[in-house]
Amino acid sequence: MVMTNVLILGASGYIGKEVSRAFSRAGFRVYGLVRSEEHVKILAQDEIYPIVSDIKRPETLIEYFDQADVIIDTSVDYNEPAEYTRNLLSAVKQAGERRAQRGGQLTFIHTSGVWVQGETGYQGASQDSILQPLESVEWRVKAEQDALALQRAPNVRVIVLRPALVYGRTGGYFDRLFSGLTAGTIRLPGTLENSLSTIHVDDLAELYVKVAERAPVLKGQILTAANRSSEPVQDIVRAVRRLAGKREIKVEPHKPANFNDESVTLTQVIDT
Repeated sequence: MVMTNVLILGASGYIGKEVSRAFSRAGFRVYGLVRSEEHVKILAQDEIYPIVSDIKRPETLIEYFDQADVIIDTSVDYNEPAEYTRNLLSAVKQAGERRAQRGGQLTFIHTSGVWVQGETGYQGASQDSILQPLESVEWRVKAEQDALALQRAPNVRVIVLRPALVYGRTGGYFDRLFSGLTAGTIRLPGTLENSLSTIHVDDLAELYVKVAERAPVLKGQILTAANRSSEPVQDIVRAVRRLAGKREIKVEPHKPANFNDESVTLTQVIDT
């Protein structure tokens, strides 16, 4: 059996790290793109081949893009997300064009997020609902469309994944809750009156594997990854505060600082 080569962009990130591990467990040969040497040892310990580079320098990645049968983007640039994504999609498009010259299929899984659906309220929304994104994440909507447009090349298969708020293990949004236990103050964006759609990072990682394995059938689709229930933020905070026992833990809502902060102020109920 020929081993499939998988390239994970953002392999040291909260999602990318677990996605890389899931593909490795499933028997794929996994290459992980990271921006810093400090992550090399960690990836190698998980049997992932580390690549230190940056998508902002796509000329350094041609070899790895050309070797990959599957490219999965879990990366993001918080300073210039739209430009970063344009550069990435351009690099994938060029890889697809080179692949066409020598034959074979290239699968690309683009990571978006349920935030593109905006405020759903408690009536809920499905992946087919009209999108009402916050202004700060409108770039994600265009990125989804541009990613799917890569399928104009007959040998490129594209699937878009929209994860809900990811939790579990170390990192992500919920990390600030547990950090607050140590500091004595939990600081969260918004009013804490909203409710969040969520998914565990392990479940999400396994979903990426299943999507890659079924790419011939799923190509061209946008898939939502979310639990069936939505979690009120006040209930989440209350549960975390109980871990402190009798020690007083303050809760301080604050103004959102970036598009990630804005997104977690929404009330979302996502029907998958």
